[in-house]
Amino acid sequence: MPQFEFINVGRPGDEKKQSSKIRRHVMKDIGRSRRKPKKCDEAVSKSILEATPAPNSYSQALVPNPLVECKLSDIVFPVRMDEERRNLAEYVFAQARTSYHPFRIPWLSISLSDAAAWYITLANAVIMRRMKPDDPKPDFNTDTEATKWYTLSLESISKRLADPKERKEGLIGAITGFICHDSAAGNFARQEIHLRGLKRLVDSIGGIDEITNPMLRLMISWHDLTGASYRNTLPYFEVPKGSLTNIDTKNDTIYFKMLLDSWDKKCPYLGDIYSALTATAAVASYVNQHCQTLNFWTDDVTAARLLAPALHEVLSLEGRALASSPLHPGYSGTAAREAFRRSLLIFLASLKAKFGAAKFELKRHLDDFRQISRIPHVDWALIPELNLWAHTIAALEEESDQRSWHVSAITSIMESTGFASSQQVLGVVRDIIWVEALFMEKVEALSHEIDSLVASKIIHRRLRTPKAHGPGTLY
Repeated sequence: MPQFEFINVGRPGDEKKQSSKIRRHVMKDIGRSRRKPKKCDEAVSKSILEATPAPNSYSQALVPNPLVECKLSDIVFPVRMDEERRNLAEYVFAQARTSYHPFRIPWLSISLSDAAAWYITLANAVIMRRMKPDDPKPDFNTDTEATKWYTLSLESISKRLADPKERKEGLIGAITGFICHDSAAGNFARQEIHLRGLKRLVDSIGGIDEITNPMLRLMISWHDLTGASYRNTLPYFEVPKGSLTNIDTKNDTIYFKMLLDSWDKKCPYLGDIYSALTATAAVASYVNQHCQTLNFWTDDVTAARLLAPALHEVLSLEGRALASSPLHPGYSGTAAREAFRRSLLIFLASLKAKFGAAKFELKRHLDDFRQISRIPHVDWALIPELNLWAHTIAALEEESDQRSWHVSAITSIMESTGFASSQQVLGVVRDIIWVEALFMEKVEALSHEIDSLVASKIIHRRLRTPKAHGPGTLY
């Protein structure tokens, strides 16, 4: 798969040496296409379109409204459009009208402002048009036509990266287009390569908040956090301005905050995860307050503004090594901290998927949580309510044939706390971090499994308890 390279212009010698490399790289990729595209004009100066009426201040980019029919002749494209390109453009706008996908509409305004961004949009259109429902998104090199548009985008980006004067917002948007594709295809190794280069480019203009297009800021943050969650690494970018950082939780988190206030005495090793838990609780509170609003689950802008602060808090927590001995005073606390962190990532990944996003990272977090929950000699009753919450969230998202271990852990914690039924457990869990719309279809099955195991344990204990015998009996 062809890729562009980020040049360190701080060393001028590198730039000259890299320019020859780029030319060879680009020409090689162009040669792979069966049909050599005609040379096209460069980007037009600016769009003359009327601004689409926006629901909030974060949707003010100039772009035709894709939710209504529009004439392509009214659109100012950043490249010369022939019949082939217009056919693809018609498909792009038709898809935006008929099917929701996070940031599909905001991306149109970005792609129409830059030639390289528009070419990568055409490449994606070719891929999407040939996909069947539920097919995984393939890479560009699986299709000759898609490779052609991809190569034109690559050529434009590579040339501009070599010239510091060309380091403008359009270039940032074009590279973001590559990152969007990598995220959709689940290629997070290549996504990280592009993110590293984008980070250097964005840092050169003063950071993510210096990007003037609020949609572009949110898109970069969204895909950065998606990749960081999948890799379980630190994000590359800070939380962008415009994110929802001061959420009024009303009285939703009173019980939860009481639990957190008791930590210092019970388990001081959990102190640094406090802010990540409270940030995620605020997200849940916001969703519960607003999810009945029309089109809430297809509001990608709100989703990005809402999830970014909590995801950033969770992913920014430093890793801690588990003590080698279970007798170490921090052994169970360290294990619980990581279990809580992973369950937060499971919860946020599930919520992101509810907003229509892919959830490549969810399986990885579930696998890791399963391994954590099996660490020997951990006292999961150390903070019983939080541990019940963590194991319940993981169990709800697991496939039914994979969650028996979690159900067993839940019933063990129930024994130590005196809980007798799943309803008591779910009552506690709902008071911590919970979104009913996310779990309501999964609760009944899990409740049945918990209650069945509790009943089985009671019967087993009764069978093992010796019966009292009267005088003269032999047995």
